[in-house]
Amino acid sequence: MVIWFTGLSGSGKSTLSKMLANFLNDRGEAVLLLDGDKIRSTMHKGLDFSSENIKINSHAIINLCKEKESLHDYIVVSVIAPFEETRKYARKILGKNYIEIFVKASLKELIRRDTKGLYKKALNGELVNLIGIDPGNPYQIPKNPDLTIDTDIQTENQSFNRILTLV
Repeated sequence: MVIWFTGLSGSGKSTLSKMLANFLNDRGEAVLLLDGDKIRSTMHKGLDFSSENIKINSHAIINLCKEKESLHDYIVVSVIAPFEETRKYARKILGKNYIEIFVKASLKELIRRDTKGLYKKALNGELVNLIGIDPGNPYQIPKNPDLTIDTDIQTENQSFNRILTLV
């Protein structure tokens, strides 16, 4: 099973995906956790944040999931994956083993949290191509996720319990 968390930076994807991976590991499941930030900083260091390179990065993660799925009970992925076309490709390649979770938060809340300082830099013109801020890199809201988590109104525990019910 590939459980794919998508949403803007700061929405809570990494937190919830780590909680799920730890829960599944504690149950004795074979779990691979793939975090978009870590993959980009190791495997895809040369890619920038242009739309084209974002798609290349996302497709590489999808193909890695396909390659590794027989070795793990669960692959938990946390990546922005802003394009609907990419998420459709993931569903096509991974089939019935793919679960998409949209982790939603308002832009106002993301700017308030700004865990990495990205929104401040983008809004000050110091950072280009920030997904969801730069007009050239919009975040396309998933049309048919298996679950939507709204971290503006749901606590971490409420969100996690909804994920467990689905999984």
